[in-house]
Amino acid sequence: MTHGANESAIVDGQDADQDARADRLADMLDDPHCRYLLKYLRDTGGRVTVSEVATYVVGQITDTDPDDISTDVERRVQTWFYHGQLPMLDDYGVIDFDPDSGTVRLADDPDAER
Repeated sequence: MTHGANESAIVDGQDADQDARADRLADMLDDPHCRYLLKYLRDTGGRVTVSEVATYVVGQITDTDPDDISTDVERRVQTWFYHGQLPMLDDYGVIDFDPDSGTVRLADDPDAER
């Protein structure tokens, strides 16, 4: 009987891990930076640079013309994307992020080059 109890605890632990993972993804998708990132990728199609995405996201959130966005702000958003949003979204299979080339695309985009 103990064996069955251990299996139940393992399954319960796996369910809790999956629930926590789903909650983290939902929290990420609730962030406007992430929503604008995904919108940009969907609208443009294919692979784009993180710089392009950062400029678009900052422009949308601040209602600022892309030409008026400071380099400092763009770099901060790029850094935040590189170390937060992009690796996590890649891990969840939402996007394909290549930190070496500095590019990103939707994971389910069959037309984008790999």
